[in-house]
Parts: sequence; structure tokens; C-alpha cells
Amino acid sequence: MTVLGLIIFWIILIASVAAIPFGIPGTFIIVVSSLVYGWIHSFDKLSLPFLGLLLAIAVGLEIMEELFGAYMARRLGGSKWAVAGAIIGGLLGAIAGTPVTPVAGTLLGGFAGAFIGAMSLEWIHSRNTGKAFKVGLGALFGAVGGKISKLLVSLLMLVMIAFKLFS
Repeated sequence: MTVLGLIIFWIILIASVAAIPFGIPGTFIIVVSSLVYGWIHSFDKLSLPFLGLLLAIAVGLEIMEELFGAYMARRLGGSKWAVAGAIIGGLLGAIAGTPVTPVAGTLLGGFAGAFIGAMSLEWIHSRNTGKAFKVGLGALFGAVGGKISKLLVSLLMLVMIAFKLFS
């Protein structure tokens, strides 16, 4: 691949990581971009097993990101209702926030949805406002932590790709 092609490849990879905080599935863009690179180069440096590993990491990160808010809600004493509220609220909040502000709305809607979903369903379940608020905060912090973790591991994916290409 020419130098220009390699530069474009890395711009796409870096943009993919930068897009993650805004709800864009950058990890899958990293995998697809690496697949295209590998295909162009007959899977010489980026082999199919390595691409399979990247795909497994991307799928794991998506699952982890969704479940982290639920985990933190549960960790702070939330019921199964709060766990479901964090997951459903996070997804619905991201969807609802997207039309308001397509990029930031997705991110903020997901965080707010996790908080509101966990808090609301915990309150319905326990009728304890203080506990419901605490559980909602756990879901919010978990959602933020999940997004940060996903961002950091996606950077690790780029390091793995760099190691494969330049070693």
C-alpha cells in the first residue's frame, strides 16, 4: 500500500476512536477498516485470526459498555428492575437524544437514560426515593465508565494494529 493509503487508513482508525464518545460504533469501523487493509495486502500482516480477535474485542466492548451501567446500579443496591431500567433507559435515551443533537444527544441521552431508567424502576420497585437516586447515580457512573473503558480499549486495538503492521 502506498504511503498515502497508509495515512488514510490511520486517519480512519483514529477518527473511529474519536467517534466512540458520540455513540458511533468506532470499534466495528476499526475492524472493517482492518479487514479491508488485510484484504488489499492478502492478509499478510493483518491475518484472519488477528482480525477475528479484533472482532471479538469489538463485540465484547459493545456488550461491556451496555452492561456496565447495569452492573453499577446493581452494585449500589439496585434490584433487577433497576438493572433492566439502566439497560433499557440507556438504549432509549441514546435513541431519543439523537434527533435532538445528533452527536452529543446520543451520548448525553444514553447517560441520562441509564440514570432515569434505573432510578425510575428502582423507585417503582422499592418506593425509596433516596435508594432510587443512589442506584440511578450508579447507573450513570457505570454508563460513563463503560464509555471510557470502551475508548481506552479501542486505543489498545490501534496499538495492536500498529504492532502488527510495523514489527
